[in-house]
Amino acid sequence: MSHESLNMERLAGRYGFLERVGLLPLPSEDGISIVVELSRMECARVCLPLLLRHSGVAVRIIAVSMTPDFPMEVLARQFSPEEPVLFLPYEKEEYMPNLALAHIETTFAVLLEDSIMVSPGWLSELMWASFDDASVRVIAPRSSTERGEGKKRLHFGTHHELAEHVSYSLGRYQGEWREVEVLTGSCLLFTKELIQRIGGFDTSLQARHLMIADWCLRARQIGAKLALSEAVYVHAIQSLDRYLRTKDESKQTNGWQTYYKKWALESGIENEGLLVPPTEFLKFPQPVIPLGRIPLASPLVTAIVYCDEAWDCDELKEQWIAAREQQSYKYIRWIWIRDTLLDAAPEFPVSEHDVVITVHGEDGWLRALKNASALYESDIILYLSTSIQYEKHYIERVVKAITQGSADLIVSLSTEMEEAGVHLLAGGDSALTLPLERIAYKGGIVPGMISNRKLTSRQLLLHPNASLVIGYIGDLSDSKEAHP
Repeated sequence: MSHESLNMERLAGRYGFLERVGLLPLPSEDGISIVVELSRMECARVCLPLLLRHSGVAVRIIAVSMTPDFPMEVLARQFSPEEPVLFLPYEKEEYMPNLALAHIETTFAVLLEDSIMVSPGWLSELMWASFDDASVRVIAPRSSTERGEGKKRLHFGTHHELAEHVSYSLGRYQGEWREVEVLTGSCLLFTKELIQRIGGFDTSLQARHLMIADWCLRARQIGAKLALSEAVYVHAIQSLDRYLRTKDESKQTNGWQTYYKKWALESGIENEGLLVPPTEFLKFPQPVIPLGRIPLASPLVTAIVYCDEAWDCDELKEQWIAAREQQSYKYIRWIWIRDTLLDAAPEFPVSEHDVVITVHGEDGWLRALKNASALYESDIILYLSTSIQYEKHYIERVVKAITQGSADLIVSLSTEMEEAGVHLLAGGDSALTLPLERIAYKGGIVPGMISNRKLTSRQLLLHPNASLVIGYIGDLSDSKEAHP
């Protein structure tokens, strides 16, 4: 073994130890939300304290009652108000996990049943798969509730024995995961963006593992990958209640028929081999499942931020941070475009899921602006300039104007533009010339051609034959309304 390889192995070992004992933070700047399905009080009393103890400080637990008779108040009294646990009582007309998913504010979230017992290092190890490959959006540990290659049934006398086994597994298989076709188990980690794209779980399938499998297949339909961790094992406490087992078996029988029909599978023996339809069938998208009375309220927006002035490094950092923090709307994927002729700073404080495009000179700068909108599939695309101080609810109001109106493209007129009576028909040959920094449009359309008309102003040029419905909104104050 070379000296370099030995050093890398030693560093990896040291890092793994620090991560397992909880001395390293989660690889996510905004923490993580953990949704726990509460069904059995004796399990919940074990599950929640273990989650608080072994998941790090940057977690928020959302505990939801799955049955009307679950003693939620009794359980809640066991936790202090300072502990990051939110209890959602049972609601008859709602599927509680879907309702909980509507409360997710963090980049990553976990859904698990209260039968799951975790141990040190479990959460951060799961999250790393998404950073190894950005297209991995769903990750599961091994457990007795997974089907197929993820199934692992072990027996332990104490939680200490479980922790020792997981510690050994993390040390031996740290960082290892494999892509799989479907997941079905009691514990899943996924991204908030995925919830926004495909919605919640299909309750018509009745059985939980079928809902999970269906949800994972819908994730694959939009290009997401599913991963199974080789290193992480979570232990599921099995029920000895014969009535509960019989009830679950009845749900599975009814749910299988619905699952077969939904995914065009041939009816047959119920097994995990029949969960995955042919690849060609995955090309036909399934509808988004609403999240309940708190709706999937917010379309996904791609915000393309560009700098058209010669800011120095520190000033540009401040402008980029301000652009993120000043907006009330939160469902945004950010793309930052910087020209190295204007700025030579090597790094900027943006999220790990943001994109930074670095260009050199005017030609590259314009090409980046023209092509940036194709990086993400979003409901709405908009452009922002660092030279403008946008109002706090700017993006929120633009989204409202597009989603509640008939316009394909929205132009926001500043107060100065309105007072000056700015005429937008100024492009020659009857073409519209629109200020790029005030443009937003529906995803999936090509609104026109971007050109640079002035030294400090980028404009969006629409050709005369563009068959788009264009709407205008005022200065976005509370007294103004969008009008197409």
